Amino acid sequence: METIDNQLKNNLNVIPDFIETNLIKTSHYFKIPTNNGVEFRSERRSIIKNAYKLLLSKLNGQNFIKNDFLDENVYIIWKESFQKASNNATRLWQTTYAVLKLPEIIKRAKPFDENYRCYDIKDGNQKKNRYVELIKLRYTFNSKKRDYMNFTIELVIGKKADGKNVQYSLEYIKKACS
Repeated sequence: METIDNQLKNNLNVIPDFIETNLIKTSHYFKIPTNNGVEFRSERRSIIKNAYKLLLSKLNGQNFIKNDFLDENVYIIWKESFQKASNNATRLWQTTYAVLKLPEIIKRAKPFDENYRCYDIKDGNQKKNRYVELIKLRYTFNSKKRDYMNFTIELVIGKKADGKNVQYSLEYIKKACS
């Protein structure tokens, strides 16, 4: 017979079918499917789209959040931020969850090593958006109650020639470097 401590420990690892959470600083709740099958991507894409629209409306035209590490504003721009997130964040529930917590991630993300700045701009959206530098920062979610809620997200910020920082992408990191 399992002890109560072992039962509790095992329950920490059981991922529910849906993660229910709000868009940070709002009462708008979403149910994120945790199944990573392709058939759930459209549902997650809808959540991401609604979250970006709500977030931008909540920012009341001030579409930026200051990053503590950089001590600079990071802008959220529909055609750049949402476009990349709607492609990447649909694949895994962790990244969709991160979209709902985007203001906190932008504010608190920091480098995981000294090579957090990249000047190798790829053809395609990075060049189209006129980025001259990419800044890769990380944010780790921590939960004592649910092991599956302990994960790291990489926030990629595109810096433009005029110095403006734009939230470019979010990626789930399977194994984070400390």
